[in-house]
Amino acid sequence: MNLIKKSLLVTAAAAALGLAAIGSAQASTFASAILDINNFRLLHSNGTAFSNADFSTLTGTNDAHATASLNGVFANGAASLGILSGSTPDVAHQCVGAPCPPLAENNFTPFASPPPVPGNLGYADQNLTGSSISINGGPAGAHATTRADASTAMNSVASGNSDVGTSTTFQFALGVSDTMTIAFDATPFAQAFVSADAGATSNANARMSWSINILDLSTGLSVFSFAPNELNGQSIVSRTDGLPGTSTYNAALTTFAFSEITPLLAAGTTYQITIQHNTLANALQQEVPEPGTLAIVAAGLLSMSLLSRRRKS
Repeated sequence: MNLIKKSLLVTAAAAALGLAAIGSAQASTFASAILDINNFRLLHSNGTAFSNADFSTLTGTNDAHATASLNGVFANGAASLGILSGSTPDVAHQCVGAPCPPLAENNFTPFASPPPVPGNLGYADQNLTGSSISINGGPAGAHATTRADASTAMNSVASGNSDVGTSTTFQFALGVSDTMTIAFDATPFAQAFVSADAGATSNANARMSWSINILDLSTGLSVFSFAPNELNGQSIVSRTDGLPGTSTYNAALTTFAFSEITPLLAAGTTYQITIQHNTLANALQQEVPEPGTLAIVAAGLLSMSLLSRRRKS
């Protein structure tokens, strides 16, 4: 009888250990979005770059943000600099979790495809250099890069979000009527991964967006807008527990060249340009117990039930 009780107690102890180990399955989720906009220029109809001398009015700011989060804990960075200040925003990379940071500052190279995931973290980074127009005789050509990463190696909710652009005020009036050509190169990348053993509601999604809009401030009407599908809807990727695996957009890191021409912009009319550039990654994981753990728990609970019945009898 004592041997039976001892055996049952050992099994019960194993069950307790199994309960403590619930969620120990190495399920994981991962999402990453990176957008590199290079050689962004505003050109005259003759192909030469606009310069600050071409505008009778020219005011505005370059704004940038980077935000990372993990389980409700946030890390934020932001900068706002005048477009004629001679400086551009370079927000320090933001990270919550471990390892933090997973990459060096201004590293916009994709992580190796999961698995394994690079950690349990939310991460974001941003950098802007150059200018879309020639300022005081300098070369034209802006380079704006953002990234957002979310990685979970245990039960977690992670996200990354970064953006950059002349998104508050960029007002101008031309001295001479002309069209404006928007020309730039873009290299987008997006990836989402959910492991096959992730629990219900686990998911990962990565997306980006880029657009430019020119508003006539005298009428309040948009006179030009451009949002290429390659940098918007086409670049959205996602995975769920119902469809585990990896989805990748532009794995080859192909660079796209874009060029769009505005209608004629009237001299003396004040316009506002808004450029929106954003990357976002989210990952949510619900872990599931290992099958072996579940078996131990079940056996242990049964043993404890039998022991309780014997004591009552």
